[in-house]
Amino acid sequence: MSDLADLTKAAENGALENVRAILNANPSLVNQKDDSGATALHFAAFNGHRDVVYFLLDRGAQINCTDGKFGATPAGWAIEYLREKGGYLAIELDDFAYAIETGDVRWVKRFLKRFPGLREESSTNGKTFQQLALESGNREIAGLFGVAEAG
Repeated sequence: MSDLADLTKAAENGALENVRAILNANPSLVNQKDDSGATALHFAAFNGHRDVVYFLLDRGAQINCTDGKFGATPAGWAIEYLREKGGYLAIELDDFAYAIETGDVRWVKRFLKRFPGLREESSTNGKTFQQLALESGNREIAGLFGVAEAG
C-alpha cells in the first residue's frame, strides 16, 4: 500500500496516531488526493473522526477542497450519510420556506431539483412545505407540490 493509501485508511478508521506518524514522515500528503480525488480530510469527516479532522486541519488540510467524483467538500461528506436518510441543514429548510413564502418560483424549483424529498418534509416551524406552498397563493409554486390553490 502507498503512503497516501495508508493515510486515507488511517483517517477513515480514526487512527490518529497512525495519521500523525504518516504526516510526520511525509507532510506533503496532507492535501494529496486519492484516485477519486478525495483527501484524508474527506475520509475523516465522513466517518465522524473529529480528532483526526482537527489534526489534519492543524497540519494545513484544505477545508473546502472538493473531491473529483462528486465535487463535494469534506463538510459535504460529513453530512452525506444523514442526507441519504432525508436529513437537511436548518438553513436549507429555512431558505426553502422563505422561497415559498416570498413566491420565488425559480428558487423553489432549484431546491426541489436538488432535494426532491423536500416535497414531503416540514419547515423548522413544523408546517409542511406543501401547506406553505398552498398558503403562498402562488399557483405555480402550489403546482410544484401537486396541490391546488384554495378557493
